[in-house]
Amino acid sequence: MKYKRFFLIAEFILLLALLWSVTIPEPVGFVNDFANILSSETRNRINDWAIELREKTDVDFVIVTLPDIGGMNEVDYGVKLYEQWKIGSKRDEGILVLLALKERKLRFEVGYGSEGYLTDAYISEVYQKMKSYLPKGNEKWDDAFIQGSLMLLSTIAKEKGVTLTGVSEYSQKKKESSGGLGLFAFLIIFIILIIATRGRILEWLFWLTIFGGRGGGNWGGRNNGSWGSGSGGFGGFGGFGGFGGGRSGGGGGGGGF
Repeated sequence: MKYKRFFLIAEFILLLALLWSVTIPEPVGFVNDFANILSSETRNRINDWAIELREKTDVDFVIVTLPDIGGMNEVDYGVKLYEQWKIGSKRDEGILVLLALKERKLRFEVGYGSEGYLTDAYISEVYQKMKSYLPKGNEKWDDAFIQGSLMLLSTIAKEKGVTLTGVSEYSQKKKESSGGLGLFAFLIIFIILIIATRGRILEWLFWLTIFGGRGGGNWGGRNNGSWGSGSGGFGGFGGFGGFGGGRSGGGGGGGGF
């Protein structure tokens, strides 16, 4: 019994020593890609979204990727980084998304004030979504962080009753892009049918329109209007002055990938 107690004390001391000795980098913005796995376009886009979120809600959204965390437990590292960087507003509302590349760990650390709407169950959904883009040897880093960011930012914006212009414009552009691909696929299939039926499908459609299509409809493509790129003037890391909270409530989640 004495030996068991001794080993427990020794393990505790070693853990404290590891926590004390671990190096925490200094933040460079809301997106801190120290592992260099994201494209500059993705870094800038998510950083713009995070700036807009801070300005409209005072909630911090922070991403950190690291080459490694020295074999340290990702939960302990996440808590230490969250508190040392003082992530979160004065109400301790914020979230840290931490990725350790060598250890292949993904951790979500939620501020005490955000636990009511960024629940552990929802964080688990975001984790599974991001993980689906990260199979070993075929990781789609940009897609993982874009999709995870969209989920988290949309939930925070809804909770705060605001619209994030950058997020809304990006989502709309993706919808329009998907619609365009659908129309292109339809045209290809239609052309194939014309060739396969030697043009008879046009005659069938004509008679179908005469006898069955009152009003007839309009075969013309819809006009979706123009879409302006950019995220409303939230550019780069300009004006980044650090964070203002630092109290993690122990909520969050994550795991390996």
